[in-house]
Amino acid sequence: MRIQTGLRLTAMMVIFFAGSGFAEQDDRVAILALMDQAFNAVSSGNPDDWRAIQLAEGTSLSFRPDPNGKSGELELRISTNEALLAGEADDDHKVVERWTGDPTVMIHGPIAVVWGKYDYWIDGAFSHCGIDSADLVMVDGDWKIANWMWTVEKDNCPTNPSAPKTQ
Repeated sequence: MRIQTGLRLTAMMVIFFAGSGFAEQDDRVAILALMDQAFNAVSSGNPDDWRAIQLAEGTSLSFRPDPNGKSGELELRISTNEALLAGEADDDHKVVERWTGDPTVMIHGPIAVVWGKYDYWIDGAFSHCGIDSADLVMVDGDWKIANWMWTVEKDNCPTNPSAPKTQ
């Protein structure tokens, strides 16, 4: 009898842990698809593409080189997601943002974090690279971007054509 109970308990644990692994993998796929939508929204320049995938109440933060040219100094820009969209001007530039490696995805229940290196191109010319970090939340069964942070870097970019080649 103990052996049967032990086997049942073991089978239940295997099913539980295998099921949670599948669920997490499904969430990872959905999260990375959402991030692809975010990169497509960058390219489209259409604020409605952003509104479909993020929370208006969330925040957007970026660190970029100081516009006054102070070497090593960074400027922090903070905005709500909706305010950032209101300030975005549509232009005719073709913009591409893409991962330069496999981003890290961490998931726990209804929250997740995506962190990875990216590069950014404008009209086919390299612009900059950096790190994207997005906080995501599950809302009504769908992942949404709550907060987005990124760096804007000009030096030591892996795809910068003017960067020295390293071996």
